[in-house]
Amino acid sequence: MRYSRIITATVLVSLLAAGLVWGGGCGKKAAPKPLPGQQQGTQAPTQYPRLIIGYYENPWPGTPDKTGSFPSMKTYAKHMTAVAPFWYRAKSDGMLETKESQLVHDTAKQLGLKIYPLITNKTGATDEVLGNPTVRTKVIDNIVKMVQEKQYDGVNIDFELLKPAHKDNLNAFMAELYPKLKQINKTVIISIFPKVDVHEDVSGAYDYPQLAKNADYLQIMTYDKHWATSEPGAIAPVDWYEKNIQYAIEKSGGPHKVIIGVSAYGYDWPKEGAGETITYVNAIVLAEKHGAKVQYDEASQAPHFSYNGHEVWFENDRSTAAKLAIIAKYNPAGIAIWRLGQEQPEAWNEIASKFPKK
Repeated sequence: MRYSRIITATVLVSLLAAGLVWGGGCGKKAAPKPLPGQQQGTQAPTQYPRLIIGYYENPWPGTPDKTGSFPSMKTYAKHMTAVAPFWYRAKSDGMLETKESQLVHDTAKQLGLKIYPLITNKTGATDEVLGNPTVRTKVIDNIVKMVQEKQYDGVNIDFELLKPAHKDNLNAFMAELYPKLKQINKTVIISIFPKVDVHEDVSGAYDYPQLAKNADYLQIMTYDKHWATSEPGAIAPVDWYEKNIQYAIEKSGGPHKVIIGVSAYGYDWPKEGAGETITYVNAIVLAEKHGAKVQYDEASQAPHFSYNGHEVWFENDRSTAAKLAIIAKYNPAGIAIWRLGQEQPEAWNEIASKFPKK
């Protein structure tokens, strides 16, 4: 997610220096395999809920709750089934750091949106949160308590910057959390990195088959193929995008277990140094300010332009439509847009067309 993405970009500088970049690859669509423990031939549900989740990011410090993602949430709630606010971080003492907003909570409920708050790992706390059984249980119990007290519909576990060595502990975390939340009839989503053309150091902690046993849905973060400290390029090139959807469906047990991430942001890369996140509106304003012509790359299906040594790649309704067309081929459980307020408004027409809210 965005906060984690900023941290990720910083940490990945060292990977770039070591030559550990996300490389090219190829893959063919394979028939989904049964979930671990599921008998061969067992059918996935023919009817299952279709989730359209909008990620909610708090406004900048010192600005009102009604800025940030709030206007977009209110305007396009009619096209969404749920909102996932970026509110909680697990700390090394087992407590949850919070940035919750009662206004957003109440407004989302009034709009008929389910709420699946993000639970992220606080920087420097991961070894304790995942690796210390006592702390791990305390974090889990605090999550369950928070969900009950706030009457949330479930959670989205979004632990990032994990080393491959964290894999078993992440599996253990979900194996302990999942039954406790299912006992109170709550939905459990876990956000995970894509695997195809993504270096093992970044994606190795996410064991798709095992995590699928202890989550209702795996939300694949199919964006940041190019990120703040990489070379400029499309956020989610469509060939890379489709390969990762295919892989996720195969490894997770079927399309009914998978939610596909849809990026709504871009990056403005200077000639030297890291890029900065940019919204659709800011990208268009920037292009007009510098008299830059916005071009469209057919191969990756993404808009881009250059100005004063800078290179900008972002998303618009056309690039969103291209991704949604790919997603629709695989009939997953849903989509998740990162994040509300960054998108071109017209992109919602594409979402409503291909993923109508039922």
